[in-house]
Order: sequence, then structure tokens, then C-alpha cells
Amino acid sequence: MQDLRTLLDRELNKAGGLLRLKPTFVARDLYPALGRLGLKDPSAGERGWLCERWIASCVEADNPIPVKHEGLSFIVPSEDEVEMSFLQALALRPERLLGKEYAGAHQNRFGVLTKLLDIGLPIPWHLHAGEEDARRYWGKNPKEEAYYFLEVDNPGPLPYSHLGVHPDVNPEDLLPLLQRWDDDKVLDLSPAYRLNVGEGFHIFPGVPHAPGTALTLEIQEESDVYNVFQAVYYGRRFSKEALLLRGLPDERAALRLIDWEKSKRPDFYRAYHTVPERIRRAEGEEEGTESWVFSPQRTRKFSGKEVRIPPGKTFRSQEPGAYAFFLWKGEGSLNGQEVRAGDPSKDEVFVTAELATRLHVVTNTGREEMVFYKIFGPDVSG
Repeated sequence: MQDLRTLLDRELNKAGGLLRLKPTFVARDLYPALGRLGLKDPSAGERGWLCERWIASCVEADNPIPVKHEGLSFIVPSEDEVEMSFLQALALRPERLLGKEYAGAHQNRFGVLTKLLDIGLPIPWHLHAGEEDARRYWGKNPKEEAYYFLEVDNPGPLPYSHLGVHPDVNPEDLLPLLQRWDDDKVLDLSPAYRLNVGEGFHIFPGVPHAPGTALTLEIQEESDVYNVFQAVYYGRRFSKEALLLRGLPDERAALRLIDWEKSKRPDFYRAYHTVPERIRRAEGEEEGTESWVFSPQRTRKFSGKEVRIPPGKTFRSQEPGAYAFFLWKGEGSLNGQEVRAGDPSKDEVFVTAELATRLHVVTNTGREEMVFYKIFGPDVSG
């Protein structure tokens, strides 16, 4: 363990408070990938397709065919080929990575999971239980989440998401469909919304949803609690016990997981649809623009920014806490370290608290606009 700590300190000192992370891809067997994650072959054989990339992840994927460490992010070592996960690094040097106050308040965890969703079919209609139910039934955290739809040539065959329920729907409308459990007519009770590039949605626990095929940057709490309310999915019939009830006594108990007030709001779109919120900078915007795409005004659970830098410009940054850096377009340097979109060894970085809270710079050395995202954990609202 001392050797790993020494290695970690060396990496942090050498890169000035940055940790490069390897891309981690997760397989799913329900829906195909569309090949938008930069993989030559997204097939994972009997495990399905590599259709999710997890960023700065401390969460292991829960899949029917388990693979050791699937979902965990690992550090890219500059010299020694020593395997160290981001989770291990946080345990070894929590104060250097997260800051003393944040580490103490959040059990030495970053506290947020970010994904790129490259799904070829919508995900089945499901929900994540609220805090009281998630802890009572499964001993897990709830999962609040939000989406931002990235610019890409292929939006997929169904860039629409079923979110919530129609305002006149009540539990008695849904109950017989759950009891019968032989079709997908639950989708008739849920409105579908188009997924537009540069926009998103914020989804609270207890709100049923079926994410569509637009390439999605998804941010969420570190949790995998879920209940599937759709019995049949493209000809495949699910096990009610395994996916809907998951230990609940009956269908009525499942219905009580739904946050009916949020799910059936007549103004659902206006309340939960999101667009970037431009952040005004004292030094002007000639060096680049910064916008909240996951606003801290909506939740304390997570937040995130999009930064756009013109060619040849340098963007100055200082934040109140650590963040995950993901480069979506362009190339340049982050505090002197090379970064390049599409290069799996250079597009994902963890910016530790010891650097993030000081002035640091990102420079666009390419010929096109540089676009990157800053992802923050709970209670950080830069």
C-alpha cells in the first residue's frame, strides 16, 4: 500500500495536481450500441454491447455476467505499469484529491457518476426510488440524475424520451398493467419529449423515465437502485420479480415508489427541461465561454459546466472544489499537460482540489473550437 501511495504522490507532483484516467466502457445486454464512443468494435459478445462510457467512476457495474472492476476508472501511470483505480487513489490521498473539508463530509468519495450513453434503443421505462424507499428496501442511496445531449451526426433511431406520466394519470391506471405484466402499454401513460442537441432534462428520484437514443452526457448520484415498470421490451418479456418488485411485496408497493406530484406536473417540460446557463466572467468572453449545463440551482447532488474556447485562446479557471475534466472536442493543454479529444489516454482527467482551487489554465492549441466539461460532486457550485 505504501508503494501505491508513493506512486500516487509522484503522479500528482509530476502533473501539478492532475490525474489522467483511462476510459472505462460498460456493457449492457438490453440495447445495442451505435458506435459513437470511439470504439472500433462495440460488441461485447454474450454480454451485449459496450454502449456506456463511465467517467471518473468509483462504481462497479451491476451486470448479469459480472466482470471484475467493470465500471471503475483507473489511473494512466506516466512510468510504472502499476494498476491503481480512482477509488484506491481517493482512499490513499483523499485530502489531496478532494480537499480536507470535502473529503470529511463525503466519506472520501467524489460522490458523482458521469456517463456517456450510446444506446441504439430507448432504455426501458423505469425509476430510481427516493431516499426513504431506497434505504428502507435496498439499503442504497437514491439516484437523482440529469442529461445533456451532445452534438453528434447520428442521434439514433428514437431521440425521444418518455418522462413522467400524463397529468390525468393516477395509480389505478397503472396498477392493472403491472398486475397483467404482458405488454408495454405503460408507455401510453407517459408523454414523450424530443431530445435536442445542446439541451437536457433533470430527473428526480421517483419519476419514471425511458431515455432515448440521443448521445447523452448523464450525471447522477453514485447509486444503482432501480425498478423497471415496462413488462415487454422489443419482444423481450422481463421477470416481474427480478426487475419490477425486486423484493417488494406487490405491485401496489411498486406504485408507491412513484413521486406522483413531480411525475404528473402539467408544466413538466417547463419545470425539468434544461438549457445551458451562461456564466458571466469579469475578464470578458474573448478567451472562451462557460455555461452551467447541470445547474447547482436545481440540486446540491451534482453540477457541471460546459466550456468553449476559440482556437489559440487560453481560458483561466478557478473553482471551489475538485472536478472531472472531459474533453469532447479539440486539443490543447490543461495546466501544461496535453489533452486531446478522442485520444483515450488524453481526454479524461481528474483535477484535484489542490489545483482546482488555484488559478489554472486551459489552452486551445488546435484549429477548431475546444469543448470540454467540468463535472462537480455534491455541494460544489463553482
